[in-house]
Amino acid sequence: MNMLKKLILIALLLPITVFAAKKECGIKPSYDITINRESVHIFDKKNDLIIIPNGNVILNKETISLNPSLQKELIQFQQDLRQQLPLLEQQSLSLLTEVKETFEKAIKNQLGDDNELKSELNKLYKRLVKLLHASIITENGNTRFSYRHFNNIKKDGEDIGQRIFYNVVGGSILHFEFFKNYGAIKQISKNEWKAQKPKLKAFDAHICSVITDIDAQYKQILSQLNQSIHN
Repeated sequence: MNMLKKLILIALLLPITVFAAKKECGIKPSYDITINRESVHIFDKKNDLIIIPNGNVILNKETISLNPSLQKELIQFQQDLRQQLPLLEQQSLSLLTEVKETFEKAIKNQLGDDNELKSELNKLYKRLVKLLHASIITENGNTRFSYRHFNNIKKDGEDIGQRIFYNVVGGSILHFEFFKNYGAIKQISKNEWKAQKPKLKAFDAHICSVITDIDAQYKQILSQLNQSIHN
């Protein structure tokens, strides 16, 4: 019975690997970002940085005089953020949707129209989308990035999957024709994980690369701005 439960758990939790790769990214952002037409705003408890599209900045409520080189760098940085963060959200949602649809197809091919299992997969997908949008979301041309939600997305994703799994086991597991579908579920788990793993690992590395690049640029700019203030 424990092995059967484990196989169902694997089948239900595979989409979570979009957020739950074993290798953690070395960079953990410690600031929120909001983007609108007027500015790019990066802030935490220590620093409050507002970048205007023309490169002018306000750091901790103080307007900073910039040399042309630094102003050009800030123009490019805010342009990059305006492109990178919405794109990262779109790419994450696209991959999550693709993984969900792949598993739906596999379930249908192996188990037929198992509406209950499909329902649990859809429930998992919707909750993961909500989790993604708590971390990064673009609405009406405005983008919000929450570092706390982003840094916890893997753990929170696993928790969601665990709760859904226990609901299934505790409530309607017999409706899945558990024993009858043992072989099919095992095959779905094996085949789909093997097919999806390289793609998911590559995307996880991509997310880490984008966040690492943003973090490095932000810290460098912050250091340069502080030097400008004290010179």
